[in-house]
This record gives sequence, structure tokens and C-alpha cells, in this order.
Amino acid sequence: MTLILSERDVESLIDMREVVASVEEAFRREGVGDAHNSTRTRSGGNASVLNVMHANLPYLGRGGLKAYVSSKEGTRFAILLFDTSDSRPLAIMGADILGRYRTGAASGVATKHMYGRPSGTVALLGSGKQALTQALGLNSVMSVDEFRVWSPNSAHRNGFSRLLEEKGFRSAAFDSPEVALRGAQVACAITSSREPFLTDWMLTHVSHVNICGSNDPDRAEITASALGTFDTVAVDDLAQAKVEYGDLIHAVRSGTFAWESAIELGQILAAKRAAKGRTLFKSGGVALEDVAVASMLYDKAVMSGGRYPDVELR
Repeated sequence: MTLILSERDVESLIDMREVVASVEEAFRREGVGDAHNSTRTRSGGNASVLNVMHANLPYLGRGGLKAYVSSKEGTRFAILLFDTSDSRPLAIMGADILGRYRTGAASGVATKHMYGRPSGTVALLGSGKQALTQALGLNSVMSVDEFRVWSPNSAHRNGFSRLLEEKGFRSAAFDSPEVALRGAQVACAITSSREPFLTDWMLTHVSHVNICGSNDPDRAEITASALGTFDTVAVDDLAQAKVEYGDLIHAVRSGTFAWESAIELGQILAAKRAAKGRTLFKSGGVALEDVAVASMLYDKAVMSGGRYPDVELR
């Protein structure tokens, strides 16, 4: 039988520390050749785009795909998870909340292995629906002294800063990204900006940056010149980065960065490459994260004894 897990079910089962552990192991396994990620593909329609991404994780005996459609009515996400030992479809689950958590977890994993320090102040640039899970992901791998929040809308950034305080974090909102970045050792950008707003002088004293807001080749959050100042630049998937990640594509075109300099995060976790100096992680979201987290949630649902709908697909 195939379990059906709604967005509400996923929300009740998900825990950031478990998601971070799942994502961390997925990248490490990819680094040693025991996890296989495929890049996202997109099919356009008159007023919609279908996006599909998939991965096979032999170390779990699981494989799966995430599909989502974006239209004028919004975006809807679903994951189909298989047991690769006997080809059984194990679960179909909502993947909106899951996606927010795995994106935050990826930032946490990258910060743990690239920044590598136990504490620090974080500039969090963006206050949309993915911002909270960025905070949770970072908090799971380091002690955050303070979140310094900026986003273009003052009501949104002030409201988000209050939300962080309600959740027990020290937080303050600022009127500009440059002020928010003052005194921060780590920065996360999770905005919908079309034009880059992070410059080299803003980031001079920041040790590690996560750039997470877009997987669109025509969008960027960091200028090409600023990106070129980092000693180590890592990505979640290099093949996907060359097609989708506008921040890096623009820097390559300007001559401030070369693809040969990029390191895949899995290579760092597998100890095949080292993060040195000032570091940057560009996250666009990859299927191996989705499948690893979906597998963990499936096991958790089965072990919980909860009554979830199931169907026979044959």
C-alpha cells in the first residue's frame, strides 16, 4: 500500500534537526558516490510551468521524484517515493512545507561545514515563507547570538523579527541590508529579488554567506564582483548551477568567477575538497534533499502508528 501524507501530516511529523541530519547524510553519500541526483527539468505551458526533479539514494534503498506546477493560482508540490529494492511506491506526500525545511537544512549543513564555528551573529535577508526555516536550519548547527533581519517591506521585516523573538531568538529588524550585515559573521539571502543587492563592500566582514533565493538564470541576489571576493564557492549541484543559478552565471559572464572554481557541497562533506577562507554556498534546491527527507518522514509516519490514508496503486 502507498501512504498518502497531506501537507498537514508532513507538518506534524517534521523536525528541523532530523531534516538537517537527513540532508547532511544525503550530501555526504553523494560525495562518496552512493547517492545520485538528477537536475530539474521544466515544461512550459501557456500560463504554467511543470517542474520535475528526481534522485536515487542506494544507501537508503529509496528513490523518488518531486513535481510541482506554478501557475497564476500559485504553486503546488508533491513527492512520489519508491522502495528501489522491490519497486513499491511507498508514499505520495505534499512537499511545500518539506521543501521549506530542506532548503533551510541545506543552509544549515553548508554553514556547519564551511563556516565551522560554534556561534555567531546572522544577517537574515528576506522575510517570506522560507525565511523561518533558514533561521531554524542555522540554529540547529550553531548558537545564533542574534538574527539581524532585513527585507524590502518594513511591515514584513518587523513582523518576522517579532516572530523570531516569539520563538525564543534574539532578533532585530533593520532598514537596509548594509546595516543588517554590520557585525554579522554569517548571512543568508532568501529573497525574490530580480536584481543583485549584496555588494562586495557590504560583505567585507562576513565570513560565510548562503545565497538561497532563486533558481532562475535571470535573477541574482549577489553582485558578480562580490561573489568573486570569496575564497570558496560551493553549490548543491554543479550541473544544475550552470543552467539555473543566475548569481553564478552572471559572475562567470563578467569574468569574476569560473565554473572550475566551484565545489559541490557533497565533496566537502566527503572530505574530498576543503572549504578555505571566506566561503559562499549557492543553494537552488536539489532532488536528493527532497528524497532523503521524504524517506525519513515516511519511516517516521510508519513508526508513529498514526492512521494515514493509503491506496493500492496496482
